[in-house]
Amino acid sequence: MSPKYNPNQLSIFPELSGDISTPSIATIPEFDIALGNLIKMSDLGAFIQINIQGIDKSYSLNLNELHITSDFLQKDTTPVTVHLFSQEIRNELKKLTYEVKSFFNRGNSFNTSFGYFLFRSHFPRWKTYLKECQQTINDYISTTFSGGVYGHYFIDHFQKGYDLIKKTADVRAPWVFREKILLKDIQDLRHELLEGGSTLSTLTPTDLEYPFQLIVLKTMHIPMVLHQYQAQVQLHSVFKTIHLDYLVGIEINTIEDVRKLTKKLK
Repeated sequence: MSPKYNPNQLSIFPELSGDISTPSIATIPEFDIALGNLIKMSDLGAFIQINIQGIDKSYSLNLNELHITSDFLQKDTTPVTVHLFSQEIRNELKKLTYEVKSFFNRGNSFNTSFGYFLFRSHFPRWKTYLKECQQTINDYISTTFSGGVYGHYFIDHFQKGYDLIKKTADVRAPWVFREKILLKDIQDLRHELLEGGSTLSTLTPTDLEYPFQLIVLKTMHIPMVLHQYQAQVQLHSVFKTIHLDYLVGIEINTIEDVRKLTKKLK
C-alpha cells in the first residue's frame, strides 16, 4: 500500500511517508497556537449535536415507479407516504423530542452552526437530563402502545398500502387479495424474502401474491412488535470538535471568544 500525498495536508509522521522533506504538523508554529486554542476551548465547553432516532416510522408507495404492467392498474396513482402512527400520536412524540432541546438556554449555552456550545460546568446535568428525557419517551411509548395497541397500528398502516393497490388494481391483474392480514403471515414472509435476498426489483408483478409481497418489503424496516420499536427510539448526544484550521490566527480565552469565532464561521 502506497501513501497518498495531499499538498494541503501536513503529515503527523513524515518519516513514514517516504518523503522526509514533507513538513511535520508538529513543527509548524500555527499548529501549536491552534492546539492551544482547542485545549482552552475544551476547558470552556463543547459543541453538542443532538440526534433523535427511530421515532417516526413510515414508508412510501409509488406504483408508477414499479415495474408493473400498465394493464394491471386502472390509472396512474399519486405517490403516498404512510405513517405508522396517527398525526395526533406523532405530534405528541414530537413534543417530547422538543423537550430535549429545551435544556439549552442563555445561561448554559449558545446555538451555533456546529450545534449548541454547552458550557463545561453543565456537562453533568446535561448527561442526567438526556437520560431523563429518554425515560420519559420510553414511558410514553409503553403506556400508549402496550396491550397489543402497537400491533394494531402496524397492521393498520400495512393495510393502507395494501388497500391502495387493491383499489387501483385492474380486473386484468392476476392478483389475489387476502381478506385478513395477520402479523404472523407478515413475519413468515419477511423471513422468506430475507433468506431469498428479494428486493423490489426482483419481485414478479404477475405473482398472485405480488401486492402482499410488495408491502411486506416496503415495511421491512418497521418493527412489528413494541419492544423492538422501543429499542430503536434513541436520543444521542454527540460532542463535536472544530477543525484546527479555524483556530489559527485567533486567541481563545473566554466564552465570548468562542461566540465571536462561531459567528464568523456562519
